[in-house]
Amino acid sequence: MKRLLFMLLCAATLASAAAQPYRRNYAVPQLTDEVREIRRAGAWKPASTDEVTLPSSVDNSRLKYFPAVFSQQGGSCAQSSGIRYLFTYEMNRLRDLDAQASDENTYSYFYTWNFLNEGIDQGGFAEQGLNIARRQGVMSLADFPDPTFISGYLWQSGYDKYIRAMHNRVKEIITIDATTQEGIDQARRYLYDAGDGSEHGGILSYSALASGWTFDENYAGPSETGYGYLLTKLATDGAHAMTIVGYDDTVEYTSGGQTFRGAFIVVNSYGTWWGDEGRFYLPYHFFLTDREPSVLSHEFTGCRCMEYTPQVVFCVRVSYDSRNDLAFTMGVADKPYATTPTLTLQPVIAVNQGGDHPMQGEYVDNGNTIELAFDFTEAVERYAGYGEPKYFLTVTRSELGKLGSGTLDAFSVIDMRDPSQKREYVCDLPSPVTLAKGANTFTIATTALQTTSASPVSWLDSFGNALTTPYALRTAGGKYAKFAVTDYDPGAGRVTIKYLYQHDGSRNLNSLTD
Repeated sequence: MKRLLFMLLCAATLASAAAQPYRRNYAVPQLTDEVREIRRAGAWKPASTDEVTLPSSVDNSRLKYFPAVFSQQGGSCAQSSGIRYLFTYEMNRLRDLDAQASDENTYSYFYTWNFLNEGIDQGGFAEQGLNIARRQGVMSLADFPDPTFISGYLWQSGYDKYIRAMHNRVKEIITIDATTQEGIDQARRYLYDAGDGSEHGGILSYSALASGWTFDENYAGPSETGYGYLLTKLATDGAHAMTIVGYDDTVEYTSGGQTFRGAFIVVNSYGTWWGDEGRFYLPYHFFLTDREPSVLSHEFTGCRCMEYTPQVVFCVRVSYDSRNDLAFTMGVADKPYATTPTLTLQPVIAVNQGGDHPMQGEYVDNGNTIELAFDFTEAVERYAGYGEPKYFLTVTRSELGKLGSGTLDAFSVIDMRDPSQKREYVCDLPSPVTLAKGANTFTIATTALQTTSASPVSWLDSFGNALTTPYALRTAGGKYAKFAVTDYDPGAGRVTIKYLYQHDGSRNLNSLTD
């Protein structure tokens, strides 16, 4: 009988272990200047200063805007929380859509993670993915389904996919202090009505260690929301990011003989088998204790989303076998004869990113070739006065890691500023152009270069001396100038001229001035 009980116990233990996949510990990522600035600029206060009586509990994970609880792959927790949960929820809250009704309503955390992870299995910050969502957008699962394994580190190919992603945008990234009672109360307010009186509140991302933590797995104390998993001790190792979806002020947590009331409701990304349907209570008390930010973050991160329509888009097809060598820069100048851009903008994706992999990642047919689209709309207001814009694409090839090689195969600019008259301007590339080390610049003039006929003019006599007779010419802008060569030094290759130019375009050219 004892042998039978022992065998049954072993079988149950093995079955439990099989149901709970191994989770490796990930190092705490180094805080970047980008994330510091986002947090500094995003300090949040409620839009309404009117006093609001908060209900004793809120659970936004039960709303239709929240996606299905899932099990993340690899060290993607920050993007799992920031994009799959937070961004999906906020985009659907804005549009009043059901996240689980269609793959078009749930957003791909792999889209941002694979631009940010340097082509290896490592973590980062939710703000980094949200910043991509703010400036470039995010693909839905309809365009970027969850891959079956992470080691491909995939980038999607297809102009249409990137352009559709541009419509799904973050308007604002917000930060709430997580070290004071005031911050706790602000977070509760945000979860309730987003601080602006909305019918439903927002949700928040945070980070913590997640190895060595302990739980009351059969919590039966007071609660209005009914979960049975309560965190009782903070973790000691392994960086992780999770999502706060609500709160319950009636939950009780006892430590050192003292009882503390209130807890956030957290959704993890370990699947529904973990915790209570993937959820647990996180007592407010832990945020009010002295701790390192790596143990439990000192801030909560949220976002507001917006409807967005791209106006000008750069489309690029490139073939290359080590994608982190490449960085793309967009530019524009006025007039078809311009040789350098007067305004430039670098996208937030495909900028020396993705590691030493083919452009689409590993294990993809024709994976060296990819179609990318970059949003140039951010610059549109700044060149609205350009009558004849000329677009520039610079592909800078470095040598990061293994030596790569490849070509630019196609480049075009789609101008959708006039919705009734969409225009595409195509760069004339008779064949793929090999990318040399350094800057490779390609241009598209939206108007033809105009030439002006004129009578031949001699400015040197038969002895090579300058002829000082003045003559008139018409400028490219349609105005006039009076022009004379006064000296020529053939040894130095220097010509001295005098000219008269009236800025008002008149032909009052009766004298010359230096």
